[in-house]
Amino acid sequence: MGIDIKGFHIEPTNICTLKCPRCARTEFINKFPSRWKNKQLNLEDFKKFIDIDISNKVFNLCGNYGDPIYYNQLFEMILWLKQNGASVVINTNGSYKTQNWWKELCSIIDFNDGIVFAIDGTTENFTNYRVNADWDSIAIGIQEAVKYTNTTWKFIPFAFNEHEIEKAKKLSTNLGIQSFHVEPSHRWESSDDLLKPKNLVNQKSEHVINWVKYTDKDFIIDAQCKKTHVEHYISAEGYYMPCCFVGDHRFYFSSEFYKNKEKYDIRNSTITSILENLTDFYSSIEDNKLKYCTFNCPKI
Repeated sequence: MGIDIKGFHIEPTNICTLKCPRCARTEFINKFPSRWKNKQLNLEDFKKFIDIDISNKVFNLCGNYGDPIYYNQLFEMILWLKQNGASVVINTNGSYKTQNWWKELCSIIDFNDGIVFAIDGTTENFTNYRVNADWDSIAIGIQEAVKYTNTTWKFIPFAFNEHEIEKAKKLSTNLGIQSFHVEPSHRWESSDDLLKPKNLVNQKSEHVINWVKYTDKDFIIDAQCKKTHVEHYISAEGYYMPCCFVGDHRFYFSSEFYKNKEKYDIRNSTITSILENLTDFYSSIEDNKLKYCTFNCPKI
């Protein structure tokens, strides 16, 4: 099976300054505090692992657990990617970096790249979810970024902010941000979750709430990894997975990618050799109905 990779999802670090209550990082630390370790992706291992032509491919720097702006070699990684013809999209809350830091970042990216600022609400209430976030430093980042790259304000609706979407959108326009994206969450523990919005219920959210009630055989898989090939994931620990959902601790430790993780260790392999061994995975994904697939990629 020939795979035409169009993009990657890279988690450069699992470090973050925030404590968002539905974040996998927060949930893991709360449940298993003694098992948590901060990680930074080894850049040299990463460069050796990517043994393909990456020109015109998109590298989405985003975390299951961390915020990429806290990666200790972020500028070096971006420079290498750009020098090899790739583009980057940085997903961040944007807190606690200085103007000089943002100026340096913006000197190595351009309008072929992008920064997505995750700000769920208005300046008065977004910290209800983005706990520990800092608006003043975020505003500095936005002020610099809009001059040099594509920017997006990503807004997750919650019970406390769903009535202020238009207000946040107006603010984003006033700040010069090019796009405003409402992205409903599916991280609801139950229908009566206090954070769950009342007016923006979506099919994916309802699927997740009902997921535990049904057996895996009840689901039809709509495998996005086979359709797009933009989410080939590398964790901050340095392991490959076909998508970031596999890396969620709710699924990862029972998956073949953990049980046989030596095969997927980027220090021991390359992306080319790993893809050669994933033929069976992709050809049987709809029949196997793995838990991370039924949870994240049901046909709705």
